[in-house]
Amino acid sequence: MSVNCKAKCMAWALVMLLVLPAGFLAGQNRADDLQSGFQTPPDSSRPRVWWHWMSGNITKEGIKADLEWMKRSGIAGFQNFDAGLNTPQIVERRLVYMTPEWKEAFRYAATLADQLGLEMAIAGSPGWSESGGPWVTPAQAMKKFVWSETLVEGGQPFRGILPRPPSVAGPYQNQTGGRGFAGMGGGAPAPPPEFYADSAVVACRRAEAEDRLAAVPPKVSASGGSFTLQDLTDGDLAKTTLLPSAPVDQKAWIQVEYPTPQTIRGLTWVTAAAGRGFGRSAGPSNQALEAGDDGQQFRTVAEIPVGARTMALPPVTARFFRITVLTTPPPAGRGGIHGVRPRVLLAPAGAPGGNAGRGTCAARRYPGQPVPGQGRLFRGDRHLRHGHTGRSRGRRHP
Repeated sequence: MSVNCKAKCMAWALVMLLVLPAGFLAGQNRADDLQSGFQTPPDSSRPRVWWHWMSGNITKEGIKADLEWMKRSGIAGFQNFDAGLNTPQIVERRLVYMTPEWKEAFRYAATLADQLGLEMAIAGSPGWSESGGPWVTPAQAMKKFVWSETLVEGGQPFRGILPRPPSVAGPYQNQTGGRGFAGMGGGAPAPPPEFYADSAVVACRRAEAEDRLAAVPPKVSASGGSFTLQDLTDGDLAKTTLLPSAPVDQKAWIQVEYPTPQTIRGLTWVTAAAGRGFGRSAGPSNQALEAGDDGQQFRTVAEIPVGARTMALPPVTARFFRITVLTTPPPAGRGGIHGVRPRVLLAPAGAPGGNAGRGTCAARRYPGQPVPGQGRLFRGDRHLRHGHTGRSRGRRHP
């Protein structure tokens, strides 16, 4: 090999020796930066959390303890969220949203967060109302639809006063109760604003199946408690009867036994604890409609979703129908469930309730218009569902 060639080869070798260590060191530095970033992340990569002020359970001592713990734990910020959901009072005095005391506590929280270097955000409204406030009039606030029912003779004009539907600001028809937001000030909650407006009067032909069932009513039995057909189908949701829970992993049930097989297309099922409050829709309901032909063997027709009240079903024919409630082991730290207080209506094929969601009304009732045969008059109205000042989750237009 010539001297010139040896010199060139040595030069290439020297360059390679110089380049390879430089690339290796750059990769090593990047790995070190990645590891360091995980060990000591910048504020832009640190987590933020929701910080709920539940039902006015707020003190400056609690604020200080929470924010200092966030800082020690590596949390970079929070979103303040004023809310309430049946939270028991654990402070000497609740701080109601936007009162002077609440504002002072909020100012303290903002000042302390700034001193600790925590990023602070706030929800755009108290609770989940989004746009609620005292400026929302009852006519513009969230409403529910209610109705009354009158049985009349068809083929002739009807003249009379239809009974007014329920005007209870509860979750469904005349069912009372709410989500535990009222009474945070310590005294009795203020009554909600009243709003009521007629919506429509609709005439529906009475189904022949209802006439047959009225002549030979079904038998009602249950795994516990005392139930009658009248109690379960009178539409009064304020009056309830307890269905005791079964042992764990067993089912409590209410059974309807017809004298002959019947085809069912719909189900109305309301319990005293029914609702769609925050967190109540998670997990299975453990409630189901079952059907059988001999009263011994049953098949599941449909699961009853959490919060469901009236639901349409694929047609199913049987003599025996059961609604079952499975008792599951209680979560750790919580007591067991003692039972439910139900109201139920199994709607036969062709009955107004039996075509739930499919349009059951045959005619709109106008003054002086005769309706052939016997039928029902449904008076539908709407009124304010939730009158809590500062909360309005939406509107239902006519």
